[in-house]
Amino acid sequence: MSGFTRSPKPSPRLRQQYLKSLEEPQEFFLEELVSLGNVWTNEDGSYGVISGKSLVEFFSPDPKNSTKLLCGLHERHGFSTALVKSYDHNFMGSCQKLGWKGSVGGLLFRKRENRIYTAFKNAEISAAMQSDVKPLWEINDGFFESQDEIAALANTGKLWTVRVDAEIVGCGVSNRFFEDSDAVDIGMMVGQCFRRRGLGTHIVSEIANRIEKAGLRPICGCGVSNAASKATLEKAGFVSEHQLISFAV
Repeated sequence: MSGFTRSPKPSPRLRQQYLKSLEEPQEFFLEELVSLGNVWTNEDGSYGVISGKSLVEFFSPDPKNSTKLLCGLHERHGFSTALVKSYDHNFMGSCQKLGWKGSVGGLLFRKRENRIYTAFKNAEISAAMQSDVKPLWEINDGFFESQDEIAALANTGKLWTVRVDAEIVGCGVSNRFFEDSDAVDIGMMVGQCFRRRGLGTHIVSEIANRIEKAGLRPICGCGVSNAASKATLEKAGFVSEHQLISFAV
């Protein structure tokens, strides 16, 4: 029987060991789920994080016992899905050994090659101010959950306001969620009236360029069925060689 018990958080040392074991940076979407999830820790230090009905992170310091421990965690806590980065080889391997069926749920962009794009006429990108919060909320269609979220991003320097002819028409987000990593996750929102005109590519490209000029590494991701976001990221030079795999348990 699994010895997993509820814990406030995993061992900081083992969490760092897990993150360093990945050949590519952590995915921001999963990191958000980890921050909201319930942590279960085994006596050997192995841990799993369950958010809702999904296992969003699993790590064992002893890969030989990883599959057995993962099976025990499932038997005891009954998650229905495991979300796994394709470059998280130990977690992936254990899911496959247990016969769980995986499908691609997201595309993870960790490489950028072509940096040539056509700038959007009269578009300006600047650090967001609190006075931008309400106008951005008015064009929001699900990208942000609340005005407080927009305000918090502006306060921490992670939000960029996009104007065309002085009108606020979108924004970009740059989130360096681990200070000891050079990876900066980026995203963007474009107001409905300005979509499918190349503004999204302009926003992503400009923010990625600024991140690279600072000596850091832009990364991003999108849902596998989000063809518009995929096209925008690819036009901005990003290449997806990795996926977010959803295993049905």
